[in-house]
Amino acid sequence: MELEIFQKEMAERFAAFDKKSGPFFLMTVLTAEMGELAETVKNDDPGRVSEELADLVFTAVSIANIYGINLSNALKEKYLNRSTKEISEKWKEPYLGKRVERL
Repeated sequence: MELEIFQKEMAERFAAFDKKSGPFFLMTVLTAEMGELAETVKNDDPGRVSEELADLVFTAVSIANIYGINLSNALKEKYLNRSTKEISEKWKEPYLGKRVERL
């Protein structure tokens, strides 16, 4: 399923609930899901990683819908229209520095 279609279906089904819950609540959920994803990655459990990634995307799409953001366009603009080097330079982590120089 394409992201734009998924986002539209999410809006149709959950927009009222998400607006009542509010973006701060959804950020709390997103943070909790991130912790669950970290735990499943640490445990190298691909089935659970898939489940937790789905939870993260679900929550991120809910937040995007509250703010009227077309997430597909935002992702294209920020990541697909830039080089790997441009994206990686933002992180400036010491271990990435050497890798970025090779990009």
